[in-house]
Amino acid sequence: MTNAPRRSSQRQDLKRWESEGGAPRSGRRFHDPNPAPLPKAEPALYYFNIRTESGVIEDPEGNVCPDLQSAREKALIDASDIILKGDRLGEDRRGWCFEIMDRANQHVSAVPFSEAPNRRN
Repeated sequence: MTNAPRRSSQRQDLKRWESEGGAPRSGRRFHDPNPAPLPKAEPALYYFNIRTESGVIEDPEGNVCPDLQSAREKALIDASDIILKGDRLGEDRRGWCFEIMDRANQHVSAVPFSEAPNRRN
């Protein structure tokens, strides 16, 4: 009795096994299951404390943002406004930094004012 493949498709599968290093196909097609949808991020409360040369100005209220990236974008926009107000008063605030804190008052990110877009009004 011989162990040679009986059908031509089996012969092709064995050639594939030898040349490509893969297992012969069984004739059934398996599909990967659809991936589960990613959970939607819940909005979170972030506090935007400002670190200056002379200390920290704490944010007592905080802001709700969809995610940390949105909080960073908000910090950059706010930094631009604060720099502009400082320029009008003759103060250089480009050395300041937002320290973004979570609800538990844990530091989650820092946004230097020097990264804020330059706006002139």
